[in-house]
Amino acid sequence: MLLSNLIERFLGYLEVERACSEQTLRAYKTDLKKFNEWLRDALGVNDPRLEQIDGKEVRSFVASMYRDGYARRTMGRRLAAVKSLMRYGVAQGVIETNPTSLVVAPKPEKRLPTVLSKEEVHALMELPDLSTPEGVRDAALLELLYSTGIRRSELCGLRLNDFDQYQETIRVLGKGNKERIIPVGANARKAILRYLNATSRTTLTSTSPLFLLDDRKPLDGNALYAIVRHYMRRVTEQSKKSPHVLRHSFATHLLENGAGLREVAEMLGHSSLSTTQVYTHVTVDRLRQAYSKAHPRAGEKEGRKKKRKKGGSNDDP
Repeated sequence: MLLSNLIERFLGYLEVERACSEQTLRAYKTDLKKFNEWLRDALGVNDPRLEQIDGKEVRSFVASMYRDGYARRTMGRRLAAVKSLMRYGVAQGVIETNPTSLVVAPKPEKRLPTVLSKEEVHALMELPDLSTPEGVRDAALLELLYSTGIRRSELCGLRLNDFDQYQETIRVLGKGNKERIIPVGANARKAILRYLNATSRTTLTSTSPLFLLDDRKPLDGNALYAIVRHYMRRVTEQSKKSPHVLRHSFATHLLENGAGLREVAEMLGHSSLSTTQVYTHVTVDRLRQAYSKAHPRAGEKEGRKKKRKKGGSNDDP
């Protein structure tokens, strides 16, 4: 069987049976296309067959990404896509053994998420011009992102009936079609209601998109990214300026103020607590920085070291 045929069947399985999002499907398609193209060049064939693939080829694929300078996160994602494809091939009886089973993914770089300070968040929320329809909409978007920590795709997928102003919640359809209910803060509720009151909704139903663009089209991920970046560049010099930064800020600020890790993980839609634990590292790092700056004896040990080095001691030879 041709590798390209298995990839096509696998993508169809992800779309129909797993109901993966367009973004997930696009990522799998891109990564598997890269693997197919690399294998085609490595084997010198127009269309590689499954029986030509073994662990050696897969390890060589990873090694080639090392040589080309790809980030470890990218390498890990592409290898994970290939592993998923081969597991599917085994499950379908197309191949007997998984050639990726003994291939180990590179450890990703340890990177802490980009987070806005509470002062920066406050400044961000003051920016939209509430005298304009666009400003009213943008204020609702920013407030909801920070109030709930939902992903960009999740916000764009919200319908009118997903927002319950009386229960003070939103219903979110997350990864893997998993539904969760998230509390919505007072400022976000106020901003959403202001937006809905300012928008003509006479021709829409309860299942219509919650947020629309100026031309009455549903809000999409690219438009949301551009809106958030437009405002965020006015309050922070950090390189990353995206809706996900507000998700990171939401989780970090909750943990800093005493929220439980399990509750934060549930609101974020994480299936594993280990995914959420990265935010505890952020809070500890911020606490350490605050301690070093504010505590009168935080630098005493370092000061003694410098003093001894400069003046020596009675025990010096």
